[in-house]
Amino acid sequence: PRVLLVSMGTASLEPFVALGVLSSAGDFETRRATSGKSALQRGRVREAASLAGVGHGVAMRFILAQHPPPPAHVQLEASVHKDMVFLNITERFYLCACKIVAWLRYAMREFATAKWLAVADSDAFVQLAHLSEDLHSVSALIESGNESGATRHVLYGLIMWKAYYNHVSEEPAKEFSGWLPQDRRAVGMRRRLELCRDLLFNRTDAPVQPEWLLPGKGTDQQYDEWAAGVLAGERRCKGLERSTRRALRRMHPDPPFPFTSGPLFAVSLPLGVLLATSGLVDAWRRRIEATQPVLQYYRNGGAVPGALRGAACYPNGDATFGRWVTEAATHAATPPKATTVTLVNTPFMVQHHPWLSYRHGAFSNASIVLHELKNPSSPGWKFAAARGAGQFVPLARKCATCEAMGWSTVRVSPHARWRCCGRAR
Repeated sequence: PRVLLVSMGTASLEPFVALGVLSSAGDFETRRATSGKSALQRGRVREAASLAGVGHGVAMRFILAQHPPPPAHVQLEASVHKDMVFLNITERFYLCACKIVAWLRYAMREFATAKWLAVADSDAFVQLAHLSEDLHSVSALIESGNESGATRHVLYGLIMWKAYYNHVSEEPAKEFSGWLPQDRRAVGMRRRLELCRDLLFNRTDAPVQPEWLLPGKGTDQQYDEWAAGVLAGERRCKGLERSTRRALRRMHPDPPFPFTSGPLFAVSLPLGVLLATSGLVDAWRRRIEATQPVLQYYRNGGAVPGALRGAACYPNGDATFGRWVTEAATHAATPPKATTVTLVNTPFMVQHHPWLSYRHGAFSNASIVLHELKNPSSPGWKFAAARGAGQFVPLARKCATCEAMGWSTVRVSPHARWRCCGRAR
């Protein structure tokens, strides 16, 4: 895509990693970020990046949307720091995952030497030197070929799972399936929800199901009351949230799928190319723009529906991106055969810290990222910088098929044949 401002910054001109930090120029539509707070967060991220010194081989850029046009103070900031890229995409609450792919396309063109394309949140402390060293070790696993079995299409980060994908709303499951790389919790949830779904399918008195998942009236309320009454008789289905009840009959038949938690993840260059060129992202955008929540957004003059304002993005950008990885590998590969992806886990509270902890799971020289530093004045910024200032403590990983590693327990799942690399016990 065309870029309004190309800023090379001060990092290596031949980087090993191209890291895009998600940011925004104006007040975000869901009210989760303001222009002023975003600028303060960028300042914190720059300060954290400067502590990594030079020679780490990471080119870091803040990635913002070109539309609507950034205000004057943001353009001034970009001209001063020369580390901000404005991509030819519109800042919309439902396009978070599309913004990631726009960054991949840009980074592949502008950083020709980069072997890894990474994405981070602006409320995350990323130890750049540690990130680079760990990705070098992953590259060594890939280069070892038959010894590790790792493939060149790699998804790197805190591996998690979603129980299902709603093929009507284009929304990954909202339910949380744990912080571990094994799919067991997601599979258990899927089986439970399929039982509940079958209870509804086997009834002949079902009213018309509403087309969308937002609260409504009329047929929406009628269906919700009917579904809640039917499911109340089954202990495992009683108490399901309304959005889950509505999604039961719309679960895509594919099994649970993996994704990476969003504060920091990366894809290898071959996987980035596959995602950027497959065409599935553009097709997904056309489908999401035909869903009721997005249609209502445009009917209301660009006002985000009230029920969606509590989320940073709709649908969840991390899980949507993970779904695209599965689709690209299994359905949209070129040549037309399945691509084997390698999942590389950055362990929970060892390398990847979703929140600040001063004791158990505290940031250390084995750590790479600390999330949830939404307050630019949070003591977590200085804590992580001090605790992670030493020489990186590498993680020993072993690789096997995801089935052999116990990460994918559904034998018919394409993920069972993928490769998984995790902490060696």
